[in-house]
Amino acid sequence: MLYESSNKSGKVVFMFLLSDKYWEIKNTKNKGRGVFAKKDILKGVVIGDYIGKVIHPQDAIIDEENFYLMYYNDYAVISPDLKKPGVHLLNHSCKPSSFLYTYKGHTLAFALKKISKGEEITIPYLLSPKDDFCNPCLHICKCGNLKCSGTMHLSKDIYEKWRKLSEKWAKKTKKERIIFGKELPKLKIYPQIPEEYIGEIKKLFIF
Repeated sequence: MLYESSNKSGKVVFMFLLSDKYWEIKNTKNKGRGVFAKKDILKGVVIGDYIGKVIHPQDAIIDEENFYLMYYNDYAVISPDLKKPGVHLLNHSCKPSSFLYTYKGHTLAFALKKISKGEEITIPYLLSPKDDFCNPCLHICKCGNLKCSGTMHLSKDIYEKWRKLSEKWAKKTKKERIIFGKELPKLKIYPQIPEEYIGEIKKLFIF
């Protein structure tokens, strides 16, 4: 079942597909800005779409903005407009309240569980295992959870399992046509997140 990417009860802003009655941006204690729920968000609800300009990886500027690039395919990445609110503001957590799902090439953030009013909306950044190029490593996790690993990088074993799982689900839908230098257009309709996918994610990561 699919639903329209609109909400008559409030304003839908940029990459967020939920009305702004459901979220707000606030400063956190030690992670900069973060996104918080203003109302309860039910499990499986699509929170937003990672929208931005389609560019070649080699054209990416190696500075702070580079941390916000999102993979589209081996030849294209999505660079969001950092001056506008969007899912790129979701902070990393070792015990996230939301997760990512690839649909027609788009990276969608969705509620992994019921997110209660006042709770921060977080995601795992799912970075590849740390290598010699990440030195000094700036991907330090400050989520504060009891089981915090201290890093945004995945272990080699979990990363390989996640990569295979992600590719399996991504292949279920065909990527839409993109134009380099232009903004990735929003989808006309957005999916409900399959319960099977949510189950496989929770089994792999044991959140």
